[in-house]
Amino acid sequence: MNKATIKTITISMIIHCLPIMSSAQQIDIFEPAILECEYYKRMVTDTLDRENDFKADYVRLRIGKQSSMFYSPKDLSYDSLSYDKLAKARLFLECSKKNLPSPGGLFRERLYKNYPSGKITVFNHFALMHWTYTEDWEKPQWELLDSAKTILDYPCQLAVSQYRGRTWYAWFTFEIPISDGPWKLCGLPGLILEAQDAHKDYTFTITGLWQKDIEPVGIYNYAEYDWAKTTRSLFLQTLYKEIHTDQAARARQMYGLKEGRAKKTELRHRNYELEETDYPHGK
Repeated sequence: MNKATIKTITISMIIHCLPIMSSAQQIDIFEPAILECEYYKRMVTDTLDRENDFKADYVRLRIGKQSSMFYSPKDLSYDSLSYDKLAKARLFLECSKKNLPSPGGLFRERLYKNYPSGKITVFNHFALMHWTYTEDWEKPQWELLDSAKTILDYPCQLAVSQYRGRTWYAWFTFEIPISDGPWKLCGLPGLILEAQDAHKDYTFTITGLWQKDIEPVGIYNYAEYDWAKTTRSLFLQTLYKEIHTDQAARARQMYGLKEGRAKKTELRHRNYELEETDYPHGK
């Protein structure tokens, strides 16, 4: 029995055990949104082969007057199906059968600036757990550079910052006087439309923005996840350990499979680091 068959059987068993409907939802609305931005996020997953070993998907920044949320629209949309767990499981099974990416997208992080006031709160899913931490809102300190270009018809200026262990470059526009940007990047006198670290391990490129028909800024916990509270340092250490785990060995352990003649699988992602590197960690 191959791995694909085992995976299909396992998911099918889960589907038959699920209730058809569930109304469990926890939605905490902060404020109306005034702007929504979509970025193309590219993340290198092996710095020994930056050109070919990466993952990329679309993410969004939803901005209110006092706060903002940075999230994956695919993850939020897929999570909203929690009211119908059967439909959610069937969608996952369909993607698995066709060897397609998860319907929840490639990025699971949801990040809130100025929530609560003066703080940043992060939610994420990995290692079969739902994690959250809150930290002081430490804004990058930028130096403006003498370089300009146009992005989406907006004149932009370049800035640089040493932030959380990386050198970040950001293109921002004075024509949208909102001091925000993708991920934790912010603090400039205009919206950040494009950003990347010095090695281009992480890049954010804006693909569109709009002001109408936007949902409010808030926490959308459709499945009523029980979030495990932790600190930023412990969160990053745990995530770092997770991405360096031998995934093949984990699968064998989950399904009770023996290694047989196969040697221990070498990690495909050999040199994979997080956006932030200023925390105690090691392989």
